[in-house]
Amino acid sequence: MKPYLIGIAGPSGGGKSIFCRLIQSTFANVSRLKLDDFFKDIEDVPKFKNWIYWDHPNSIKWDGLIRAASDLKSGKHAIVPNYSRKDDRQIGEKCVFPAEIMLVDGFMTLVNPELRELLDLKIFFNLSEDSQIKRRIMRQPWVEEGYLHQIMIPSAREIIMPSKQYADYIVNAELPVQSVADHGISIVSHELLHRLKKLEKRKLYQTVSVKANI
Repeated sequence: MKPYLIGIAGPSGGGKSIFCRLIQSTFANVSRLKLDDFFKDIEDVPKFKNWIYWDHPNSIKWDGLIRAASDLKSGKHAIVPNYSRKDDRQIGEKCVFPAEIMLVDGFMTLVNPELRELLDLKIFFNLSEDSQIKRRIMRQPWVEEGYLHQIMIPSAREIIMPSKQYADYIVNAELPVQSVADHGISIVSHELLHRLKKLEKRKLYQTVSVKANI
């Protein structure tokens, strides 16, 4: 079966990574392509005032990400960067193998039009600005308040949140983790079942057509 690419997007703290891990444990034959692996080395990331502008689209190696997604969609393996968040740079390469379900996840997954074109299903995890700040502080207590209010939130407001218009489904990430997970998994289950039915119908149609021509 041709790989089915599911884009998982949304602002920081929306639960995207947790959801991806749940999908991998719930369904068979799942692989994951992470946008975080395609960050540029720290010295190549744009800067704004006193901060490294990690939340800007120009912080991502889009060409490499799109090429990897395209290879995986065609059933080929992809060689991707092995990115170290500890060192804020690429420290090597690793291989991502294709699977029936390919997760492509990251806060800016729906920002790039070329990447969007490769996605079969697009899910956006929606979260308020207050919750984005609270969850970022919980995850990274050392984060500077200035970065949150002058970088993260303006970027989410101007770049990430508008990209939800391209989503097939929007999940309310304000809900408890289990409720968010249940909603997301029900979406994926529904779409995979719909896809399977379409494939079976197409196969049946092809069989009938072959018999009609005999």
